[in-house]
Amino acid sequence: MMDGTGATGLSVRCYCAAVSIAASAAPKSVVNCHCGQCRRLSGAAFSTWVSFPRSALAVTGREPLSAFQATANVRRHFCRNCGSHVFTEDLRLPQILGVPAGALEGQPPPPSAHYFVDDKAAWHGLCDDLPRFGGESGMVPATTPRDSR
Repeated sequence: MMDGTGATGLSVRCYCAAVSIAASAAPKSVVNCHCGQCRRLSGAAFSTWVSFPRSALAVTGREPLSAFQATANVRRHFCRNCGSHVFTEDLRLPQILGVPAGALEGQPPPPSAHYFVDDKAAWHGLCDDLPRFGGESGMVPATTPRDSR
């Protein structure tokens, strides 16, 4: 990660503002993830992830950051002071960092797809026409109909 200020108008901060991230490049993707891990992490029906090139993000306030090794490949970084999830690293995608959209200041592009739809909360319907992906990997094109529950 680089040091400096963001040029995209997008930045990330935790709830207490002890940790912040400036983005100097546009997001690579924005997706909705319905996997069980994301649901538990967010406490919501799904998480919207904004992916940035790792080299385009400058983190300030690293002292309160703590990391949690969620899986063999995924490490999630949180603010120790307020508990906010600030970013995620995936060893399979070392050049990318994922940021929860709710932690962003500024407007990212809208989500482009739903992933892990086979694991989505039964009480949540998908009411849009975005592409859907499911299966064990969460990446197989799905045929889940609109408004499915």
